[in-house]
Amino acid sequence: MTRHTARRKEPGSTRGKVLEALKKSDGLTADQLADVIGVTSMAVRKHLAALERDGYIEATISRRSVGRPAHVYRVCPRAEGVFPKHYDSIVSEILEDLVELDGVEKVEALLARRGERTKRVLRRYIDPEAPLHERVAGLTRAMDEIGYLACWEPFDGGRYIIKLYNCAIDLVAEQFPAVCRHEADMFREVLDAEVERSCHMLTGDHMCSYLVQERDPAAAPRIPLMAAKTSES
Repeated sequence: MTRHTARRKEPGSTRGKVLEALKKSDGLTADQLADVIGVTSMAVRKHLAALERDGYIEATISRRSVGRPAHVYRVCPRAEGVFPKHYDSIVSEILEDLVELDGVEKVEALLARRGERTKRVLRRYIDPEAPLHERVAGLTRAMDEIGYLACWEPFDGGRYIIKLYNCAIDLVAEQFPAVCRHEADMFREVLDAEVERSCHMLTGDHMCSYLVQERDPAAAPRIPLMAAKTSES
């Protein structure tokens, strides 16, 4: 079965050490980095070239009183995503406080507003006049780019499966499962298609997945989805 997924490049263990060393400094040369992380200058230069190409670091030229000018490397704003953040726990705590102060209805309203913003993002990737598989591909690309490790594949008879291997808001979803309902409703609206969840991480599955098919103009009953799980890796 064909799988369509976006490929992303992540710093490996050595690259992670390079980024950590640069994060802790005000800039280092390749030779200095090699000493810090314990690899050869040639090896570190290969990692620096890849990190610079991918936008994680930048180099400036430092002119010295003796010897040739040296390239000094520093982290770029894009590299911030590599280092640990705790935004999810902060958001969860704020939502808990909001429930105590104003009730769960206020949180539901906030999550609905967040869903509307996400819909606007998804629609930028979807041509409403395109065939269903192109609409599915556009939505999946958007979800992948915002952190859901998304891919899609054909199922059968003009149906498609969207798979999300990461939940970017898992702590919020655990506290407020309604956010998952908003996600399914959002997919139905932006795809203008029938969408049903067939796997759910909150129930113990290793991913969330959705089976998508064209809307039936005759409003026939929806097709049961239990068979969809057997095809998923």
